[in-house]
Amino acid sequence: MVFNLDPKKLQLFEPLLQRVLIVDPHPAAVRVISDLVKEMGARRIVHAAGTLRALDVVQEVEPHVIFLERAGPELDGLEFTRYLRRSHFTSRGAPVIMVTAEATAASIIAARDSGVHEFLRKPFTAGDLFRRVENVITKERPWIEAKMYVGPDRRRFNSGAYEGPKKRRVDKGIVEHTLEMA
Repeated sequence: MVFNLDPKKLQLFEPLLQRVLIVDPHPAAVRVISDLVKEMGARRIVHAAGTLRALDVVQEVEPHVIFLERAGPELDGLEFTRYLRRSHFTSRGAPVIMVTAEATAASIIAARDSGVHEFLRKPFTAGDLFRRVENVITKERPWIEAKMYVGPDRRRFNSGAYEGPKKRRVDKGIVEHTLEMA
């Protein structure tokens, strides 16, 4: 056993792991993720290697969580996520955890902007994967539907304590500077 989880955590994970979709063209990566989520309590795990097949599986299986590679021969993880988020599929709001070796700042930002919930760099540890799953369960973010973006609120580390019409720290400085000039 890789994880030493207390029963309360397993109960927390159970609803999210009823149906899991792994979208990755690499069989070894699928096997590793599959084995780890089984230990977390996953019930049904389905695999797809390409974008089109993955979209078909989403409609058929209605996964509760999706693990997604960024790119492959017939896979564009960013396009898959954008399409999923704008679709009318039941699972359009399912947490998407991108698991990829391409972990540049640009790829992380692109993943966030396509509607990915969490990003995990390969190679990863069992604990890393566990923390990403835990994050999508315990740190739920509001759902945003805007003209240019559909998905979880991209402000992962939102302060929560709103203090007026402007939210960012720099906004407060701008307001104070404007008042001094008046």
